[in-house]
Formats: sequence, C-alpha cells, structure tokens
Amino acid sequence: MIEASGLGKVYSNGTVALRDFNLRVDRNEMLFIRGQSGAGKTTLFKLMMGMESPSSGTLRVDDCVMGECGARSLRNLRRNMGVIFQDFRLIKGRTARENVELGMRVLGVSGAEVRRRAEEYLDRLGLADRVGSQVDSLSWGEQQRLVVARALSRRPQIILADEPTGNLDEELSTRVMDLLLAARDRGATVLVATHSPETLRQTPHRVITLSNGRLVGDVPADSGRGSHR
Repeated sequence: MIEASGLGKVYSNGTVALRDFNLRVDRNEMLFIRGQSGAGKTTLFKLMMGMESPSSGTLRVDDCVMGECGARSLRNLRRNMGVIFQDFRLIKGRTARENVELGMRVLGVSGAEVRRRAEEYLDRLGLADRVGSQVDSLSWGEQQRLVVARALSRRPQIILADEPTGNLDEELSTRVMDLLLAARDRGATVLVATHSPETLRQTPHRVITLSNGRLVGDVPADSGRGSHR
C-alpha cells in the first residue's frame, strides 16, 4: 500500500516539485500517472524509492515512512521494487543478459532460475538476438526494453515505470504494457507514468493527473475507457 498525505517536495534551488499531494494506492492496483514534463511524476517516484525525502507531509510505502525509516528498512523496501528508469541506469561494459541477471542475483535468485527468467523476458521484449551484446552497442529503444526486462525479471511487489514506452513503436509498446499487466495479475502494485495518449485513452485502469506538482484529476478504473490490448 502507498499513501501520501499533504506531501510536498521543494528542492534546494527553490523549485517546488510537489505540493499538498494526497494519494492512496492499494496493493495489487494498477495506476497511470499523466502530466506534462515538470509536473512532478519523476519526483514522486524518487520519493517512493527513498532517493529524495519529503519537505512536508508524509509518504508511506508499505511499512516504510519515507524520510524516517532506517537504512535496513529502506534497503528491504527497494529489494521488493522493480524500477523502470527514464534514464535507463544500465551497467556499462556488461552485456544485455548480464544486466538482467545481475538484477536478480542481488536478490539471491538461483543460477538456473536467473538464466531462465533472463531469457524469457529478453525474448518477450524482442531482444533474444541481443543477449550477448554490450549495452553501449544497443539502440535507444533496445536499451529501454532492456530496462523493462531487468525490472520485471525480479518479480517485484511494487513496480514504478517512468515512461516505459516512450521510445517504442506500437507493437513493442503493447508488449511492455502486457508484461506490466501480467505483473499486476501476479499480485504486484504497478504505477506507470506516461505521456502516451493512446495508452491513456485505452486503459481501463485508474488514471491520475499531475499539474505543477498538484493532483488535479483522479479518474477511477473501469470508467468507460477500453482495454489497451
């Protein structure tokens, strides 16, 4: 469960990223977050990961109150997260397979299972022929899919996806969204920040809208939109 109450974030340069933000996301919920660049979407994810601390209000992610929970609790929380970064954060000098496998090895997943999951997700994302390729040799779209494979192969309980389909065509975007939906169906809580009008128009899931750090819209699930499939 994720719950924000009066949440605010002001950076040291005076930029107000979030203000009086209130939100509750239940376990096993799929939530889409829309908003223009600078609306506060990425800051919200950074706060949920503990990369930033709130300036005001409270943010609870599972049993961790962000900005207050200890290093051990924060580490355990992050182990249960799968994050699809907009800036990728891949390990340079490693292959596509190694990037996916390392994400699982730190969780103690067995060797055989690591290889099986890595091959499964790389194949489903159209990267089967790039498993041995160095990250630097991959195109922008291939790197984006690799980040998705790394995050989802961990089988996390919470998924934070920041523009996961921004550089992909319609077919590949559908594959990514199908994998995120499958993760939700397995019990994960999934939050997706997206600019994609098509995805937002078709999703039957809850959609919130951010503008200048404020929550300005909250459309519940099954509100007349169609499936993304």
